[in-house]
Amino acid sequence: MKVLQVTTHFNVGGITNYIFTLSRALKAKGCDLLVASSGGDFKAELDRYGIPHRQLDIKTKFEFSPKVFTAAFRLARIVKDEGVDVIHAHTRVSQVSGILASKMTGVPMVTTCHGYFRKRLRGIVDTWGVKVIAISDAVKAHLIDDLGVSASRVALIYSGVDAGAFSTDLPADSLGEARRRLGLGDGPVIGTIGRLSSVKGQKFFVSAMKAVLAKRPDAQAVILGNGEEEAPLKRLAESLGIAGSVRFFDSCPDTHRFLSVMDVFVFPSVKEGLGIALLEALASGKACVASRIGGIVDIISDGETGLLVGVGDVEGIGGAILRLLDDDGLRKKIGSRGRVLVRERFTLDSMAAQMIGLYEKVAV
Repeated sequence: MKVLQVTTHFNVGGITNYIFTLSRALKAKGCDLLVASSGGDFKAELDRYGIPHRQLDIKTKFEFSPKVFTAAFRLARIVKDEGVDVIHAHTRVSQVSGILASKMTGVPMVTTCHGYFRKRLRGIVDTWGVKVIAISDAVKAHLIDDLGVSASRVALIYSGVDAGAFSTDLPADSLGEARRRLGLGDGPVIGTIGRLSSVKGQKFFVSAMKAVLAKRPDAQAVILGNGEEEAPLKRLAESLGIAGSVRFFDSCPDTHRFLSVMDVFVFPSVKEGLGIALLEALASGKACVASRIGGIVDIISDGETGLLVGVGDVEGIGGAILRLLDDDGLRKKIGSRGRVLVRERFTLDSMAAQMIGLYEKVAV
């Protein structure tokens, strides 16, 4: 069985991380695969793990771009030359190229729906493939109720993470050294990880830190990610007078290094299909504060495996952070339960096994 994973680019981000971790897990289970994209910063990680990459000129946000149709012919050639059995597309642009390549070659295509979309082209042309993978119950409902995909075509396969890679707690001396390397002091660290975009809601986290710092002046905020919201977020921190307590770091593959120094993880998304960064934080045993929205509620049970707040509720975010910082027992209990949850329901091994089962069904 040979699978071709197709995406628009391979820069650091949620979809890239999904494809990379899935590809590693599939390869470990003996699945032959390759990735096609326009490349990007994270491509070096594919090279490091010996996962073949094929270059596509497909970096565009417009489904009707000439690049999309040119890429379709390139994909069809890759499918034929490489003996691909299943095409797996991950973005709306790559879905269009993928479905055209599928029709040209007769090789079936599946897709993953990573979040929420307007109908747009999907209301005119069906580019979902023979099966659509929903990463959460909320996304499954969105596909069926909002986008009109028949329930029989939707396969619910939760995103998974390598729980073992995030399960090791650093000893106190190593933790102190990790903090020093990142330029952090001894006070509590509250962090978030993700693309810096308005849909990720980081502005609500920064705003909430004003109240947190009023009661815990030694607290420090860590924001890991890149994106168009970086400059506005920095200006917001300046305007609130807390810039000295908010540290920004570029996206990187080694999120465990940053998660290890955090006392509380905040995931303030406005929309969210599931949230790989949230799963990684839970796997790391971090007490999490997250928005009560989308696939997040498939993961977190309020007060049990995390604390949920309303979308954009700055006061609620700040209050939840302080509650966890002030109650060591609660923080540790919630962190421990979150770690168990990931091991039981959201492992990469389970995700890969279900994915192989799906590929085998459609390739028949």
